[in-house]
This record gives sequence, C-alpha cells and structure tokens, in this order.
Amino acid sequence: MKVFKLFCLLGFIFIFQSAVHSADLTFTTISDAGIKSDRIENSMTPSIKKLLSAKDNINHSGSKFVVFLGNNIAKAEKYDLVMFSKIINKISKPVYAGIGNQDIQRVKDLDKIEYYRLLNKYSKNKVSKIPCVKKIDGFVFIFMDGINETVPMPKGYFKDKELIFLENTLKKYMDKDVIIIQHFPLYNGKEENGTLYNAEPYKNLLSQYKNVKAIISGHTNSDFEGEDENRIKHISVPSLAKSGEYKVINIKTTGETVSIKTKIISVE
Repeated sequence: MKVFKLFCLLGFIFIFQSAVHSADLTFTTISDAGIKSDRIENSMTPSIKKLLSAKDNINHSGSKFVVFLGNNIAKAEKYDLVMFSKIINKISKPVYAGIGNQDIQRVKDLDKIEYYRLLNKYSKNKVSKIPCVKKIDGFVFIFMDGINETVPMPKGYFKDKELIFLENTLKKYMDKDVIIIQHFPLYNGKEENGTLYNAEPYKNLLSQYKNVKAIISGHTNSDFEGEDENRIKHISVPSLAKSGEYKVINIKTTGETVSIKTKIISVE
C-alpha cells in the first residue's frame, strides 16, 4: 500500500512539473496598419478597410490576443489615431499596441504621453506606456521603444536607460521565456543593421541572457524570419496597409524546448 501511494505521489509530481514547464500560446501580430482617413469625402479608405477585415478575421480566430507593432497610423494626426482606436476597440480579444516612427511627433502635439492618452480613451488597449512588461499565459512580453518623438527618424535608437530597463527585466525573469516586441528590427539576416543606429550595444546585452526566445518587429514592410548567433528567433511582420497581410504566431514550450511557428494571413 505504501509503495502504491509513493507511485501515486511521484506521478502527481511528474504531471505537475510537466504542466508548469509547458505552454501553448497563439496570438496575432499586425504591423504598419497605416490608418489614413478621408475627412473630406468621409469615405472608407483602403487602410481602414484592411484593418476592419483583419478585425473580423481576428474575432473569429483562435488567437488569444493581438499585438500592434507600430506605425498604426500613416502620420502623426490625432484624427487618424482616434479612428484607429475606435476600430481596434471592436476587436474582441485583448489588444497590446506599440508605437512606430510615424505615429508620434511632438511638433504636432502628439508625443508618447498624448498618443497613449488618446489611444486608451477610445479603445481597450492594455499598454499605457513603453517600455513596459506584460506577463501573458506564462510568457513575459517586453515592449520596447526606440522611437524619437521630436522628429520622425528612419532608424530606431534605444537609449541607455531603455537598455538598462531591458537588462533589469531579463535578470528579473531569468526563469521565464521572454518575447520582445518593438517596431524596429534588431536583425534581418544581414551583417549590417539598416534599421537601428545602435544595434551593437543591444546585441551585446542579449548575448548575456538565454531567456529571450523571439523578437517580433515591423517597420520594413517585409516578411522575414531568421535566427541569430544567440539562437533568438527574429520575426518581421509585413505591412497591413501595403500588402494586406499580418501574422499569427504560435509559441509552444515543453520543458527546455521552444517551438515557434508563424502563419501569414491575407485580408485581400
């Protein structure tokens, strides 16, 4: 009888540990929605139609949540931001929206604070500032910034204080699988990074940690997936406004094994 109880206890421990170290998460990523409204004709522009189609698809999908990777509007206009906000407010899944280089511009009274104030006034977006950390279904998502709000820049720049924030977060969650979300890609398969002004300090920081599993970005309007020397998977998402496409990502972990699969969805 004692032996039987021991086997039952060991079996329970094995099942419990397996559950703890297993996770299966599917979510949607949208980049460069580039919402541009027509105030004169008040008609449905192509960018609005594409986002509405994506919204309908997502609401009937198995995705747990949606991530917007920035350049959500075509240029820093409050009217278009409100339009974007009202559309994503109709998404029935949780929404996490980052920012891109076209979204904000201080001279147009749309800095990062005002951007998120308006966005969150008209939607249920769960991000109020970046950088920030969100813990979702056993994973840690780090939303990075790299955006200059004074003047739109073609490349990103991650300030020292942001890299310090990233390092402190990676230290805090060393026992968790980390996914980084940002607008500008860190790696696109080429030796020289064409989208960041300071890629090397960022790469050197990541080389010291093993818990980053993927970096998901937009900006380049192209579909790219590749693994760097640190075995981090880099995923670039096409432009919804230009190509009419977005990506669904599935991340599955079993023990120490991490599997990341993606699927392109077209709204055209």
